[in-house]
Amino acid sequence: MSWRSVTNVLRVPVSLVLLAGLVPATLAHGATEWSQQVEAESGSKTGTVKEEVVVGNSGKTVSFIDNGEANSLTVRVTPPQGTTFDMSIRYRSGEIRNLMFSVNQQAPQHISSLNSGGWGTFTTEILPVKLTAGQENTIKFFAPTGQNGPGLDYITFRESSPSPIEKPGYRLIFQEEFEGNSLDEQKWVDKYLSSWTKTPQRAQPTYVMENGLMKLQIMANTQPWAPEFDGQTVVSGFTTGNRNGLHNWNGNNVVRNPLETELTHINKYGYYEIRAMGQPGSSRHVAWWLLGFEDTPIESAEVDIFEILGLNAHQVPVAFHRWGDPDAPQGNGFTYTNNNKDFHNEFHTYGFNWVEGAGSGNQPDKMEFYVDGVKTGERNVNISYPLIQLFSLYEKRAGGWTGPWVSKPYPNTFRIDYVRVYKPIPQGHVALPPEQLAITNIANVTMSVPPSSTPKSYTSAVVGQEGQTFTEPNLPGTKSYTDVTYNDGVVTQEFVRWDPITAQDLEKLARGESVIKNGVLPNIPSNTQGLSTPTLTIKPTSWDTNLNPNKLDLLFDGDTTSTSSAWTAVMNPLPVNAFISYHFGSQKTISSMLFSANYGNGQGIRSFTLSSWDAQTSSWIDQGVEYTIPWTSVGDREAGETVRVNLQQPLTSSAIKINIKSVNTKWENKIVMREITFVE
Repeated sequence: MSWRSVTNVLRVPVSLVLLAGLVPATLAHGATEWSQQVEAESGSKTGTVKEEVVVGNSGKTVSFIDNGEANSLTVRVTPPQGTTFDMSIRYRSGEIRNLMFSVNQQAPQHISSLNSGGWGTFTTEILPVKLTAGQENTIKFFAPTGQNGPGLDYITFRESSPSPIEKPGYRLIFQEEFEGNSLDEQKWVDKYLSSWTKTPQRAQPTYVMENGLMKLQIMANTQPWAPEFDGQTVVSGFTTGNRNGLHNWNGNNVVRNPLETELTHINKYGYYEIRAMGQPGSSRHVAWWLLGFEDTPIESAEVDIFEILGLNAHQVPVAFHRWGDPDAPQGNGFTYTNNNKDFHNEFHTYGFNWVEGAGSGNQPDKMEFYVDGVKTGERNVNISYPLIQLFSLYEKRAGGWTGPWVSKPYPNTFRIDYVRVYKPIPQGHVALPPEQLAITNIANVTMSVPPSSTPKSYTSAVVGQEGQTFTEPNLPGTKSYTDVTYNDGVVTQEFVRWDPITAQDLEKLARGESVIKNGVLPNIPSNTQGLSTPTLTIKPTSWDTNLNPNKLDLLFDGDTTSTSSAWTAVMNPLPVNAFISYHFGSQKTISSMLFSANYGNGQGIRSFTLSSWDAQTSSWIDQGVEYTIPWTSVGDREAGETVRVNLQQPLTSSAIKINIKSVNTKWENKIVMREITFVE
């Protein structure tokens, strides 16, 4: 409560470390920030709107006890400067109520879900408004028709310093100002990692879009989204991409809700910026994060631009997780602390700059992090693929790493003012107006797959769809994006929807023949100059397996002396009919085989049979002899050993399949091999 009627406040901001050309510099050149606080009871009241004395406090509030615009409160404010302001409404309400407002007699706007948790408890609602400097502005408040409103204490108008949309030397490639009333499906996917849940609607966000804000919300009746795998975690979130099996953070999650791949925006390099406000309360946090889209298991890095905990209003934590990418950053995040800023109850501008070639050594690129133009930290990285964006609000109702569970009035809200992504204009190029942009190149894609590759299939556990099978239209490892180059030199990454793989395609791959598929770029307007059809060339590898294919090619690269383990597979239990095969490309006669491993007695293949490929019948013919690999104790060291297995008789074929019958899994239930060589 405030005893003042009208107060003018001038604040001089701290000096900013500016990211040149990207963040606002208005206040960094000596200007002052204007604000004014107006007591609600000092405004003009009409109809049944009345003042109320708050019990136990000397102040007053203004209440809307009847509905309709005829029962209103009007306050007036004359800012000497600025155009964009944050209007902060301090109010009390013992239940969820709504409010209407109108600026300078413009069309009324709606403010939803106001609840302070009690009629003797106060909280604030903040939203951006446009005011005219140098003249009196009127702001009228009233309850929606058929409803009662909250009790208003005071309203504060504070000049904001909006980051300019246009930034010299950069092209805006993705923009969302949230001016509508629902998520734009051309920009966003209204699902949060939804393949893991048996109840798909629980993975959809609860939100209100109004007054140019996205307000992600969690209500009292919002249910845990995937209790099988995430316990009592409640989430409201949206993304720019979603697919089956995306982000298996536990490592043992099972797809319960198979779905079509959706990808609205994916990006590598550039400057990202949002303006947002967090949610207070222990066991709660808000997150803006980037994630690999996992075309392959390696492409899984996670960058948490922020995870603002409800436990601390003055900190902005940054975190890194490599997941399946051994080259991505892991740990060593950092936290920006500023006790003069409230990241729960104020809007702040957050920036992220992913700079190509600014790193060093085996971490060639750099990621920089900004809050209100201040560089808070940086990290050299090696992430060679683009990432999607995710925005999410969390409650851990069983407690957890974000603190013990405490009750808070609902809704809990994560407010986002805008999202923008920019690409730098390369040297030697100039910025072009949108109408002059044209595509100069669309990269075709080539991939290699084992000859026996088939699309993944999933079984639904969704109520009413139990047992239904969903089969992916493309093979594992198919790139979901391609690089598109424009005449201003900017390269963007764009979603490609490839023609589905067919049974005839799979037959060609099994015969060692390549397959070519066409694709479309659904996120690029069809009238874009230079738009063409990309192609995907699928080539069968010389090797094949029904085990872990990652790095299996290193078993056949001729390097028998390396002391590093080339290929690993978990073998508990041993998969049925486990095999590794190799296609020579022409007929060869093999008399023996060399096997190389570190600690072969403990983690090498123990015994096997061989099959040869019959081109006439397009089938494998088992040779009927089981061989044992004679590992010795000499190889039980880091250097390992190479041992020879002589065949009973020479084998002539264009391909050989090693049928694994037994394995040594002394350590971690794995086999780890270094090399397999076929000797003529």
